[in-house]
Amino acid sequence: MARRSPTIEGLRILTGRPYFKEHPKVAIHLISPHKSEDSEYLRKSVGNALRNISKKHPAEVSEELATWNLEDKKTFLPISSPRESK
Repeated sequence: MARRSPTIEGLRILTGRPYFKEHPKVAIHLISPHKSEDSEYLRKSVGNALRNISKKHPAEVSEELATWNLEDKKTFLPISSPRESK
């Protein structure tokens, strides 16, 4: 895990570069396989990266998310709203 999270975070930064702007599916396919890792930190990093990509490429991210098994508790990580965490 020690190397995976920096890799995901690095890809997150690189998605703003011209290549990934023109080819967002490449970044999505590099990031997505880590969605069910044991580390919650890494899974959150995947979610953050995909959320950033979805701001400019929502259809591509939605297409990827439609393939995920949300019954898998490692894949589905509900986000609580600020009101729920109080």
